[in-house]
Amino acid sequence: MVRVGIVSDTHGDISNLCRFQLGKVDWLLHAGDFLRDAQPMAQQLGVDPGRVRAVIGNCDHRLTEPLQDRFEIEGVSFLLVHGHHDGVKYTTDRIYYRAKEAGARVAVFGHSHIPVCIDDGGVLLLNPGSLTAPRLHNHPPTCAMLEIEGGVIHSARIVAASG
Repeated sequence: MVRVGIVSDTHGDISNLCRFQLGKVDWLLHAGDFLRDAQPMAQQLGVDPGRVRAVIGNCDHRLTEPLQDRFEIEGVSFLLVHGHHDGVKYTTDRIYYRAKEAGARVAVFGHSHIPVCIDDGGVLLLNPGSLTAPRLHNHPPTCAMLEIEGGVIHSARIVAASG
């Protein structure tokens, strides 16, 4: 079983990472807004640097990393974006259809700081929320975890910080 940790909107503060009971993490995806936090987080989690994917968000100024990334992990296709160009604060429709057009099974995005985990069997929409600044009232910081085996998603869930 391959475990994929997903974060977004860390905004330069990864101190909450220690509040998550994530266990073993094989891959780390960062959906932007301080994507430079991805490598230090990977190191803290013991993730190989070659198994880190990250895209820029609206707060990642003057960076040359891509706005989107399309890749596969264990036979499952991903579209990784921040979401600020897709209106994700208002609707997930655009990101859903963008993922469908790209042939992606999983659309990972951030920007809204609000966790989303919706799977219609065609596209899994996954926003991990924010590790540092959740926008839901009285809601803890969140990230997400996917478990994949043999090209099949076995588990997709939002993980809330403890303590």
